[in-house]
Amino acid sequence: MNNETRPLEDSLIFSQNCKYILSLLNEEVSSTSWFLSNGIHKIGRLPEKEIILDDVTVSRHHAFITVDDEDISITDEQSTNGIFVNGDLLTESALKSGDRLQIGKYSLIVTKTE
Repeated sequence: MNNETRPLEDSLIFSQNCKYILSLLNEEVSSTSWFLSNGIHKIGRLPEKEIILDDVTVSRHHAFITVDDEDISITDEQSTNGIFVNGDLLTESALKSGDRLQIGKYSLIVTKTE
């Protein structure tokens, strides 16, 4: 995890570079969100990932989100369970604010900050 991608509860002030927020929706998990600025944000079970989803339903190297100014996309890294975008199993997809992701047992939503 770095200073550009961190759970919201770790920061009281929005980063000026923050373009999107990725938020967990699962009821059994305490709420967690990450700031997504320009760059690549890796998702997986390993502690060195920026977005750690610690469950056996999530691959060690599951997916990554790319933010490039107004553009945001997600790419599956040949994970076991894949990624679902708005209910569709996809290997990669452009995203927009309001899109819902399913990664393993985790439901997430993408929200534009500006």
